[in-house]
Amino acid sequence: MREHIIQEARIHYVIEDGGMQPNVVPPYARSWYHIRAPEREQVMQLSEWIGKIADGADLMARTTHEMEFIEGCHNVIPNKALSDIVTANMREVGVPEYSANDMKFAEGLAESVPKDDKIEELRLGKRPGWQDLLDKHIDTDIMDPWDEDIIWPGSTDVGDVSWVTPTMEFTTATYVLGTGAHSWQVVACSAAGIGHKSLLFAARTMAGSAIDLFTKPDLLKRAQDEFQTRKAGRKYVSPVEKDVKPPLGLARRVAGLEN
Repeated sequence: MREHIIQEARIHYVIEDGGMQPNVVPPYARSWYHIRAPEREQVMQLSEWIGKIADGADLMARTTHEMEFIEGCHNVIPNKALSDIVTANMREVGVPEYSANDMKFAEGLAESVPKDDKIEELRLGKRPGWQDLLDKHIDTDIMDPWDEDIIWPGSTDVGDVSWVTPTMEFTTATYVLGTGAHSWQVVACSAAGIGHKSLLFAARTMAGSAIDLFTKPDLLKRAQDEFQTRKAGRKYVSPVEKDVKPPLGLARRVAGLEN
């Protein structure tokens, strides 16, 4: 199947329950799939294909299956008009001033990140000029918007919001360069001065951007016009059907409360 889907698509899976013995066909088995692609329509096509594969497996094994839909989200529709407004406000607020203790903390934390790991994290981030950050601990540059055409390997419900109203996302220097996401280093930075100053910087940027949109109708119209152009007449349809219930069983299994 990998040979016949687009290069940017991903099908992640785990076998949650595959039986107890290799020489015994289990009476019950369960697997969990995540399907990702640049566009929601592509995800739906792959989901339908996987459903047909499951139907074929039923015929081969003379069994039946049930599919439980857990979650879904849309791709993000960017908005350059909003990005320009936010970038201008980031520069108006100005880069946070880091104290000597902040920098000492960053330097100490950076020692826990191998150099090769830092290089790989920066490379994967695709930020223009990332090579200039190899000897830095915090990125203090405010960049012009640069990643509109990049397909990031992740999923977010911000995508659904972006199909309903003009939306943009921005990042701030919340943690030390090179630290991997979902790591203890990120947690440590979030609770330290670096994270707090980044939080205030982001809040002031958002507040200033909101004021601009409230007081300058031409900026708001520009964002709304771009939003309609990018949607190109497409309508938002929630990936979650009305009869879908919260996956409480899955939550219990993940928490180890159910076998």
